[in-house]
Amino acid sequence: MKRLLHGAITGIAIGVIISLFFSVVFSHTSFHPVSPVSTMGHLYFQYLSELQTMFIAVIIWALIGITFSFGALIFSSSRKSLLFKTSVHFTLMFVIMLPLAILAGWFPLKVSALVSFIIIYTIVYFIIWSIEAKRNQNDINEINAMLSKRKGEKHE
Repeated sequence: MKRLLHGAITGIAIGVIISLFFSVVFSHTSFHPVSPVSTMGHLYFQYLSELQTMFIAVIIWALIGITFSFGALIFSSSRKSLLFKTSVHFTLMFVIMLPLAILAGWFPLKVSALVSFIIIYTIVYFIIWSIEAKRNQNDINEINAMLSKRKGEKHE
């Protein structure tokens, strides 16, 4: 339950920050929780109120946060290789993220926009993965150094 709530809150917070940023950059005077030029944004703004659109956006942001929060559990299994876990995580997150990104109005439903999303998703994923791998390696090195130090103290 804690992971679910933390993931939802994190997703909502990041979603609000990103939508505020893009609203300032592209709209200047209006807040748009979803891009009004995207396919879903066009539909939301045409048929729903601003409050309903914001409510949908918050639910989608929460689902994105929950997805990544629970997706991290894939890496907690120590029986599979890092390559296997990364492949499963990347694929599962992509399969869940694609429809959520479409519903969130991140891009119009065009082939070029879909290809751009796939490229950006892949680049961002591997940047974050590389940072996490480096951080994990640093943690392992620290633990090994502490163990070596303890081992040296016992032999004295």
